[in-house]
Amino acid sequence: MLAPFKAFKSPIILEEELHRDLRILKPEDYHFMQEVEVVPLTFSELLSCSMYYPVMFGIFEGELFPFAVLGVNRKNVYLDEEGFFKVEVIPKVVLSYPFGVLRKKGDGLIEWIVIVDEACQSEKGEVLFEGDRTESSYFKVIKTELSELALDFQKVYEFSQELYNLGCLKLMDFEVTTKWGKAYFKNVLIGNIEVLSKLQPEKLYYLNAIGYLPIIYSLYFSVRNFKLFDLIS
Repeated sequence: MLAPFKAFKSPIILEEELHRDLRILKPEDYHFMQEVEVVPLTFSELLSCSMYYPVMFGIFEGELFPFAVLGVNRKNVYLDEEGFFKVEVIPKVVLSYPFGVLRKKGDGLIEWIVIVDEACQSEKGEVLFEGDRTESSYFKVIKTELSELALDFQKVYEFSQELYNLGCLKLMDFEVTTKWGKAYFKNVLIGNIEVLSKLQPEKLYYLNAIGYLPIIYSLYFSVRNFKLFDLIS
């Protein structure tokens, strides 16, 4: 199971019986992202996020997943002093906070678990469960959004594995130097477009038809976005 990204200070698995009195206040800005350096990405946002952020792939418990790099040395360079993003594309897990989903695998089954950051508990917050323990209208909307997020994550895991099987990802270690300091990346995978010239034409046609080909190119060039760390600061 992947851990929640760094913004979660006190993540808990949401349970109706245990948390029937819980009230959650969603932050008005993104100050909670100040020290967050990386966040996981879903499939539908790969193309848009790779236009602004460096996007790479990691491996955890044998599972491949993409992530966007937002900064170095506990500094999110995409966030301004007022707590808002300097670019128009914001990763979906950030928009969903303080709620999120975790993927749990076991006995051949995949389960998606709803989590919430208990640090956002407040008497002024929205109720998640009514007095009769049914889900509040507010939480029903949240759960619908989280269900879509889970499906999007599931698709990105499948996409990542297919890229790896095709050889469109290459494992490497590298170092990046920015005005905020150096960042070291070990055992990460980045886009590899050199392999595309070796694929059979019908395979290339297939990748293009399902919309994978432009994403592969965009992921490859996204590493150049480390240059934005100095330009947008």
